Amino acid sequence: MKRFALAFLLVGFCVAAIQAQNNSFYIGANGGVNLSKLKYTEDLHELYPTSNPRVGLNGGFDFGFEIANFTLSSGLHYIQKGGEYQTDNYQDNLEVAYLTADEKLHFLSIPITVGYRKYLSDRFAFSLAIGPSINVGLKGKLDETTEYFGTDQVDTENYIVNFGSGVNEDYSKVQMGFQVSPGMVFAINENAKLRFNVTWDSGLKDSFNPRYKDANDFFKTYSGEQRNQSTVFTIGYEYHFSFADRY
Repeated sequence: MKRFALAFLLVGFCVAAIQAQNNSFYIGANGGVNLSKLKYTEDLHELYPTSNPRVGLNGGFDFGFEIANFTLSSGLHYIQKGGEYQTDNYQDNLEVAYLTADEKLHFLSIPITVGYRKYLSDRFAFSLAIGPSINVGLKGKLDETTEYFGTDQVDTENYIVNFGSGVNEDYSKVQMGFQVSPGMVFAINENAKLRFNVTWDSGLKDSFNPRYKDANDFFKTYSGEQRNQSTVFTIGYEYHFSFADRY
């Protein structure tokens, strides 16, 4: 369904590019906050039944084309992902324990989206953009807290999270996602526009590095996948270089 929708918008963009009299190339910047969480499947979901979002920051620059009512855009964005997750009570060396973990992950993201803007006036439009995102892992940190029942003992562990394809690197360096981004566009003047977007970005594959999983006995006991999911709120600015005068 996602591939069909993207193909439909690409065909529409090409037709609009041929027929349009009003079009432009634009560059811009954006920034905002996001709520990210880690989604687990199979045994991992049973191990971590509670997964909460964590607040992060995002920002970067954009470029693209607006052809009639269609857009084709990309850019380079920094985004903080990760999440908080907990176990239920479990036995640890014959003691009842409860683990809470907090992961903070840093990525560079390259979205490639096709969109449509419905102008209700010369100055205001609703928008919708969809497409894949290429997410390149930079670094990360994992903080774990284990509480033990009936005692004051609390153990805290801190780990560095690595990205790559080596046997000791937790996550794949490049992770593919898919974005759906509705929003609003306000034209300040003939060249400048403000954009407000809510973007849902979901990982398409397991984020764990396959070689790391194969070498780690933990995954022989607990099967399943982990995927990054984010809800991103952004304010963006676009400056358009018109090929023809929209107004």
